[in-house]
Amino acid sequence: MLEEESLTSVAAIVTITEQERAIREEAYRDAVTNLRLEGLEMDEETKRIFHRHVDGQISSEEFRAAIDDLNERKFRPVSLSGNGRP
Repeated sequence: MLEEESLTSVAAIVTITEQERAIREEAYRDAVTNLRLEGLEMDEETKRIFHRHVDGQISSEEFRAAIDDLNERKFRPVSLSGNGRP
């Protein structure tokens, strides 16, 4: 008889300094401000991604990938120079 193994999923927390957190918070505020200047509001899913990044739950690379994936799902694949996607 084979013994079943229990696998647990642990979310990795990215350790960030208070200075890095402040930089991330400022980037979030700037993004919200820029959208408002254009007469737009940030949707809830984007806010959640930003907050996970600010809180150190995801790295900058994971943040960019999450935003790219969200944009592809919502708007269609976008080709921009430098993002490495078709």
